[in-house]
Amino acid sequence: QAPIIAILVFLVMGENQPRDFAYFALSLCSIWFGTSVAAREIVRERPIYERERMVNLGILPYLASKLFVLGIIVSLQCVLLFVPLKFFDLVGLMPMPGVFAGIPQFFAMLLTAAVGVSLGLFVSALVKTSEMATSLIPLILIPQIVFSGLIGVPTGMNRVIGLVMPATWSFDTMKGFSPLDTLEREGALPAGKTKGLGLYKFIEKENEKVIAEAKRNIKDYERELETKLEDAEKRANRGEKVEFSGMPDRPFVPDAKNIPDDLSEYIAFRHPWMQEILNQFVLILMFFVLFIFTLIALRLQDIG
Repeated sequence: QAPIIAILVFLVMGENQPRDFAYFALSLCSIWFGTSVAAREIVRERPIYERERMVNLGILPYLASKLFVLGIIVSLQCVLLFVPLKFFDLVGLMPMPGVFAGIPQFFAMLLTAAVGVSLGLFVSALVKTSEMATSLIPLILIPQIVFSGLIGVPTGMNRVIGLVMPATWSFDTMKGFSPLDTLEREGALPAGKTKGLGLYKFIEKENEKVIAEAKRNIKDYERELETKLEDAEKRANRGEKVEFSGMPDRPFVPDAKNIPDDLSEYIAFRHPWMQEILNQFVLILMFFVLFIFTLIALRLQDIG
């Protein structure tokens, strides 16, 4: 699956678009890989699990073995997705910049995939059939898409709900580990091209300066022209010969600045409540919380 997804992302991205979708694909697919591979692991072998629990099978070793094997599988899938996209970046076919050759972004992928695995195991511990687990996967992934920030800067309840979505934290981490400045003001780099304003606001401010300069030049022109006309009128009243020479130059009006056609050196925004190091701690916390919830769910089934 992963190399095919990498090719599809390459075909969609284009050369001049902001890089958000590439980073979003890394985040969402990491969760999808983990959730889809783990969501049926417990429920499909429940009869065997229950029989061995009556003998000597411990819940913690059982889950640890699942995490180990599934972790290897999902890590391989992440490699097969990340490496082709990074190759396209290195050869100049599809920019996907990342600091330190993208290694921090790949590590964030692995963290996100681990959260996906723990989420899938939790679902598998709750449901009664494999079909139910499979049907829940879209219900898990769709909110990740809606609330992750792909469609714009989150506001209101959208921003709050997004905080419980692993994709939101992962997506912001991917963007945070890129050297790219933003289109919107949220998360713009203070020392970046837009001086902490975001491209849209930066262009707006620059055009405001152009307009202010043009107004000053026009006023200076009008003032100088008015002075020359008054002087000419005075000389005419004294009977002197008036010649209109040395007229002031026409005022200079600078060209307005336009948003560049190539936006591949930008991302849309960074989440105003997030930071790439904090994001990784949150993903680790989500992993352990879901793992503990899975332990509790299995233990409660023993008691029931």
